[in-house]
Amino acid sequence: MNSSNRLAVGAIFLSCVFFLLQYMSIQPPTPKGLDAPANEFSAARAYVLLETLLAENRPHPVGSPLNKLVKSRLKTELAHLNIAFTEQKTWACATRFASCANVENVIATIPGSSELPYLALMAHYDSVPMAPGAGDDGAGVVALLEAARVLKREGPLLHPIMLIFTDAEEVGLVGAEAFFQQHPLTDQVGIVLNVEGSGSSGGSMVIRTSNNNALMLKSYTEDHQDPYGFSFVKEIFKRMPNDTDFSVVARAGIAGMDFAFAGERNHYHTPNDNLENIDLRTIQHHGDNILPLARRLASVTWDDMGDEVVYAGEVYGTWVQWDAGYSTPLWLAAGILFLIAMLRLRVPGGSVIKGALLSFLTLLLVILAGGAGFYLLLLTTGKIISWPGIEWPYRLLLASSTLVGLLVGTLISRRFVSSLGLFFGGWLLWLCMAAAVLHYLPAASNTFLVPLLWAGATTIVACSVRPQWRMNFLMLVLIMTIPFTLGLLFPLEQSQGYKLVWALLPFIALFAITLSPFLFGLNQRVAMVSTLLGVTLSLIYAATNNLYTEYRPQQVNIAFYEDLDHDKAYIELAGNGRAMLAEPLIEPLASYVAGREPASLVPFNTDVMSDQWAPTDTSGWSGPSAHILATPPDRSRRVLRLRSERGASRLVVLLPEASLLETFSFGTREFDATLSTRGLFKGYYPIYINGMYDQTVELTLKFSEPKANLTGYVMDISTKLPASVDALVLDRTGIFAPVHRGDQAFLIKQFVF
Repeated sequence: MNSSNRLAVGAIFLSCVFFLLQYMSIQPPTPKGLDAPANEFSAARAYVLLETLLAENRPHPVGSPLNKLVKSRLKTELAHLNIAFTEQKTWACATRFASCANVENVIATIPGSSELPYLALMAHYDSVPMAPGAGDDGAGVVALLEAARVLKREGPLLHPIMLIFTDAEEVGLVGAEAFFQQHPLTDQVGIVLNVEGSGSSGGSMVIRTSNNNALMLKSYTEDHQDPYGFSFVKEIFKRMPNDTDFSVVARAGIAGMDFAFAGERNHYHTPNDNLENIDLRTIQHHGDNILPLARRLASVTWDDMGDEVVYAGEVYGTWVQWDAGYSTPLWLAAGILFLIAMLRLRVPGGSVIKGALLSFLTLLLVILAGGAGFYLLLLTTGKIISWPGIEWPYRLLLASSTLVGLLVGTLISRRFVSSLGLFFGGWLLWLCMAAAVLHYLPAASNTFLVPLLWAGATTIVACSVRPQWRMNFLMLVLIMTIPFTLGLLFPLEQSQGYKLVWALLPFIALFAITLSPFLFGLNQRVAMVSTLLGVTLSLIYAATNNLYTEYRPQQVNIAFYEDLDHDKAYIELAGNGRAMLAEPLIEPLASYVAGREPASLVPFNTDVMSDQWAPTDTSGWSGPSAHILATPPDRSRRVLRLRSERGASRLVVLLPEASLLETFSFGTREFDATLSTRGLFKGYYPIYINGMYDQTVELTLKFSEPKANLTGYVMDISTKLPASVDALVLDRTGIFAPVHRGDQAFLIKQFVF
């Protein structure tokens, strides 16, 4: 084997070793048992609490009898811990849309030795209608209870501790809105630690913090064995539609940190989010985050919260962070190091520019090749990969297809530039991309800056290495590149799956342009043939593998729509979206809705069409009732009495844009109306009333102009389906499961208000 081949093999071997080391460093800790010391957090003790709270192992959405039972058990556990608590029962609505509920928050307090502001620990105890909620957010609730047990046992700290167990998080963060808008203790809350879950396993990650986070992160990382988080996730989270209760905290201007896990996210909001599937290591990591952090924060004053800190998470077990203000100087320092090294090694500027252009070409080729691999799978099998997909066939397909792009890029590059020119050109490209990230995504800058600084320092040292060994020494740049490229793949895979394979490909491509200069000595023909064979075999593996199992079922909801005014009823099969599946519908369900022309299934919006529908028998159920109790002479208001005659869980009032609805109120609580500009309720003011069941609700509507004889709709929604779809329900078993709000029956009736 010649030296060039040894260099290539060495670079690949080094990459594999350090990728494995980084992967091992971010795994959640071993759970502690029931025999753990009383002053330590024990996942086993927390799990016993979880089994108690969720004894039925069934969904408990807001307002449901099971939700009230979970709340009662939560209060019992607080009483056992001798922790004082109160309930907050009030109407509240989401900030971003008119989703409302009569929430029942539980607020507990542990006194401190001073009158300083509270350190609040927060989790929600409700679930979506389709999931038992062991991960979302039962694990968070019991993590707080077990941490509170230890904190209560150890005696008062400087700051008092508040435990906020919110209701109705799943219908729009309504419980958190109720607390931070209405509760008298809100002004006494100084820091909030929110604990969430969106899967059933994985590490508990810091997904975001408030801006002035230096004190909190210092408290988090000191004496913490397994800190976990990347501040670039904070930037990503800003641009995603996802929310947690921490969003309400942020809008209230209160400091805090948001923790969550996302392993096995295919279980998120499905029946598989249950007691059997929750990983005790994840619960342990929740506790290892919250307990020591709460101890430290509650033991110091908060006069100076410090500046904003960006953090790169654990790099081979070592937490890396710095003040955000240092990011630009660090970028300049990295650029200067590369410039000095380039001058010392007398690398022509033209060669570096050419190397940068060729590196960009390789980056594009890797991204396109990776996307092409999954497109070939779609083309040959019809499979679109989403969260339910089984990982390994698709991991192999991802690795082999992107490797094709890398090899082609390397083959082209070595014809036009030296390996050293490509090396410097690749890092010049890194510098340029880092500058853009610094400007547009400042909290994500660490993803580029740590590898850049390490590579710059390594390159300076390499100037003193003999020329024949220089490229061998420069391989060391891969050590710090891996955690910020390949090391991010598993967290991204856990949270996004292969449905969003384009989120994974840029990080693979960044690593590829770093690796490419060391592969010039490979036998390109042998490497390419082997890689194409790998793509072929992985395609066959993925194509012949069962895409769905009972552990990872296809996510399919059954929706039943009945237009009570026209005596028409339809079924619709939908997935993560309202009217479309994340992937092609498979048999035996596909035959139920096959061959249909797109059609509107609701009378109030003919623009939203479905192609996964079929007519069916009407239910025979009574629809929602709405009675006008009062109308003032100027017709500026209406007072309605609303009820679901069949005990449905949710009711929606729809008023057209022409009504000019200004506000609505439940009792003394008044809320602004919001016009929907897209989706099913486009052109209407929707008011969602969650947790109805056997309630009768009085709703007051206030209009900006007097209105007479307003025509709108009232719709009640249940998770119970009529008998006419029993056969479909029976077929939707095994490798199928509902998701999010799940199966729903919509009974729609027109009303004149």
